Amino acid sequence: MRHEIKGRVSATEVPALRSRLQAVLQRDPNARPDGTYDIHSIYFDTPTLRALMQKQVGMPARDKYRIRYYNENREFFRLERKSKVGSLCDKVGCSLTRDEVERLMSGNISWMAGDDRRLLRELFLRMRTEMLQPSVQVHYTREAYIYAPGNVRVTLDSNIRTGLYNTDFLAPDQPRPRTQGDDFMLLEVKFDQYLPDVIRSITCCGARPMSFSKFEACHSYD
Repeated sequence: MRHEIKGRVSATEVPALRSRLQAVLQRDPNARPDGTYDIHSIYFDTPTLRALMQKQVGMPARDKYRIRYYNENREFFRLERKSKVGSLCDKVGCSLTRDEVERLMSGNISWMAGDDRRLLRELFLRMRTEMLQPSVQVHYTREAYIYAPGNVRVTLDSNIRTGLYNTDFLAPDQPRPRTQGDDFMLLEVKFDQYLPDVIRSITCCGARPMSFSKFEACHSYD
């Protein structure tokens, strides 16, 4: 499992932080020329919103399932399960086709039971036994940097939006209202066994430690 630290950086502090990051870390090679990419996700929850309540009460061990695509590429999708134990996190995933996503989202899930992908079978079981279902959309823009020692990944997330009760996250023209203004960006630092001092000094400067969940923010807005 990987360590995950979150912080809140005010808009006035972002330019200096970005300059320090660019001087030491590499940009994510999968990003657009401006160094960013958009992430579009649909999260699953029970009818009683158990995953949301676990987050709100601070359950030390919890997991969430989501399907996501990047930028406007609605042909490549990832199913992921993100698990957290305290400040440690783990993520497993598998690829999905658009046809598979459309069938899953429409409630046609019987085909998942015999699929070769273990995570897909796991989600099927949870949907059958716990009534997991598409629950809330989360959309945002990410600026990402990487640093090989420690397998460090530093991200700045902004423009966090949701889908106003609409669980059809494939629709291109649906309204996606912002859940917060431009007064801050969310800083996330993920690493394996250790965080190099140079990264710690860069990211701790100006960042206020906090617990912030885009999943929770979008649920609360809806």
